[in-house]
Amino acid sequence: MRRAGPIVMLLFGTTACPPPPDVPDASTPPPCSPRTCEGCCAFDDATPGGTCVGGAEATACGAGGRACEACASAEACVRGFCRGPDEPAPPGARVVFVTSATFTGDLGGLAGADARCGALAADAGLPGRFLAFLSTVGDGGLAAPDRFSGAAPWVLLTRDARGKLLTPFPSADALRGPPRSPVDQDEAGRVLFLGDKRQVWTGTLLDGGLDAPRPDRDTTCGDWTTSRTTGLYGIIDVPTDKWSGLGAIACASDNRLYCFQQ
Repeated sequence: MRRAGPIVMLLFGTTACPPPPDVPDASTPPPCSPRTCEGCCAFDDATPGGTCVGGAEATACGAGGRACEACASAEACVRGFCRGPDEPAPPGARVVFVTSATFTGDLGGLAGADARCGALAADAGLPGRFLAFLSTVGDGGLAAPDRFSGAAPWVLLTRDARGKLLTPFPSADALRGPPRSPVDQDEAGRVLFLGDKRQVWTGTLLDGGLDAPRPDRDTTCGDWTTSRTTGLYGIIDVPTDKWSGLGAIACASDNRLYCFQQ
């Protein structure tokens, strides 16, 4: 008698199909952009700003994904920020920049420093004469602000995010105080950032004056003719008097120069 083989039973269970993906309702406002809220801002006429709750406000610019700002009539929303036409420079305005290159304190005197400013300006297509903001102590001394004259302002090449002109110094008289905005753009209008060199040779004190010469301390790298002593420097980070007189450093180090059109 033939023995039957094992009986194999196949059990078929039922598995529920996954639900279909949600289909967005046309009436549902799109989610806000995590950075700008552009395209999903709503405004209340009673308030100057709005909130990211939906809608299609074409002139809306965001503020960190949490609030909205309505651009002025002459402005446009560019990459999530209000941008207006470039503010024109006032008559007689001159350019100030910090050099893209760095140098030791042995600059060949004031003439050599001025030549460096002039060469960088010329390479960038900037017209006119440029002088370095440097003090000297020999022959009675010369404070850096006294190298410049005029009532017209010094401006930066690149305007702010809304097209407004940046004017660190409204006149030569203002050179003895802190700038109204950091002098942090080079001769091409490139803004220097945290990873860039921040120190600038000045030989100048916080108040725009010069330090009295002393046998035990040099503050101008031998009137900018040696890399063996020390010189005063400023820093471009903030619009304070430290822009010109943060401290002294070895003249063998490489720092930038402030260059003023004159």
